[in-house]
Amino acid sequence: MPHVVVKIVGGPSKEQLQDCADQIASIVNKTLGKPKKYISVSVEEYSYAEWPGVYDEYVKNRDNVLVKPGYTNPHTFN
Repeated sequence: MPHVVVKIVGGPSKEQLQDCADQIASIVNKTLGKPKKYISVSVEEYSYAEWPGVYDEYVKNRDNVLVKPGYTNPHTFN
């Protein structure tokens, strides 16, 4: 508690992903007051071909997506 999942199209280095996860954990600690020992962050990497399925399942028309992407077409990112 809490667990944050980052779904991303591959590309960033392992170091970049680790830095991102560390910063997310710090923000959760700071803004929600949860001790870092209880915070976990995972990263799921996808290909561009897989992304439309991820978008449709986890992003499109979901009320729990609090920051919406600036695109509505996951094939062209427009």
